[in-house]
This record gives sequence, C-alpha cells and structure tokens, in this order.
Amino acid sequence: MNTTNKLDEIKVQNDTDKQMREAGVEQRDLKAMGNLMTVGQRVAICFAAGVAGAAAVLIFSHILFGLGVSTTLGVKSAFSLKSPDIYKPLFWGGLWGMLFGLFVKTAWNRLYLIGFLFVLAPLLALFLFFLPMSGAGYFGLHQGPMFTVYLLLVNLPFGIVTALAARAILGPEP
Repeated sequence: MNTTNKLDEIKVQNDTDKQMREAGVEQRDLKAMGNLMTVGQRVAICFAAGVAGAAAVLIFSHILFGLGVSTTLGVKSAFSLKSPDIYKPLFWGGLWGMLFGLFVKTAWNRLYLIGFLFVLAPLLALFLFFLPMSGAGYFGLHQGPMFTVYLLLVNLPFGIVTALAARAILGPEP
C-alpha cells in the first residue's frame, strides 16, 4: 500500500513538473510575442502619437498667442481649434507620425533626441512645399522673416511630444 502511494506521488510530481515546464515555455512564448510588434502596429501607434504631437503644436500656438509672442512675430491669430479647421493639422501630424513609426524601433535608444530632430522633416516640407504652394514663398518669407521664426518656434513641440507619446503607448520596447 505504501508503494502505491509512493508511485502515485511520483506520477503526480512528474505531471506537475511537466505542466510547469510547459507553462514556462508558454509564458516565454507569450512574452516574446508581446515584445515583437509588427511594423504596421508601430506605424499605427505612431499615427496616434503624431496626432498628439500635432495637438501639442496647436496648444502651443495658443500659449504663444496668449503670451503675446505671436503678435510680436507678426502673427495675427492662433490656429483655429474649431471644426473643421482642427482636423487638417491633426491628420497631417498623424501622417508624419506614421513616418516616425517606420524607424521608431531603430531609434529606440535615442528616441527623444530623434524625436526632437524629427521636427525638421515636416518643417522642411512646410518651408519648401506647402508655404510656396499657398503663396507665402519659400520659408514663408513673403510674410516676413519673423513669420519663419514663428513657424520654427511653434512647431518645436511636435517631434518631442510624438516621441513621448510613442514611448508611452509602445511601452518599454517597440
């Protein structure tokens, strides 16, 4: 009788060990899968981060206007926060965020520096494409050189807020 109990104990112990090993493998697999995001997932997440960065630019424009910096630089009003005017900068911020998402994994160790420098890409597009298309000239110089300074200043939060939002949403690893 004692031998049967010992055999049952050994069998239960072996089954328990096997279950624990299998659970350990499953947990490692789940952990590894959780850390591996696809490029599409990172791009989608960074779209949201770019929208947050664009929202920071809109809010910063209102702060600058409230402090009187905008009027000193020749800007007569802050960006409109009313519908439908607000959607265009938020959408473009999301598109630029998607571009940021393409290389967020490679830039992860220096994400905030890269985010701070990332603002140069949308600024170059603004200065060399969008402003001339709207009639403001390259770098917005038809509006005066202070307008160019204002555009540089107001867009500074975009890259860093995009990086902060991406880090907050993506977690410890992309």
